[in-house]
Amino acid sequence: METTFRPVAILVELAILMAIIYSLFGGVKLALFDLGLDRKYHKFIKMAFIILGGLMMSFFVAHLITFYPRISILLKYRG
Repeated sequence: METTFRPVAILVELAILMAIIYSLFGGVKLALFDLGLDRKYHKFIKMAFIILGGLMMSFFVAHLITFYPRISILLKYRG
């Protein structure tokens, strides 16, 4: 049980974090174009957000794999 729970928990947490980042980027994009940024920059903004999203996802994956607690330690103290 403890060997399959950790990767599933990491994937769920990664999905939640990336959904938050996606919403944040969507709001920033809407604000930029609402405040008068020209539509010709749409492709550049989209590519910049894709690159930033990939960098953030790799950061989250590395840190979740490294620092996510081992489940066997938690099960030992469950009592």
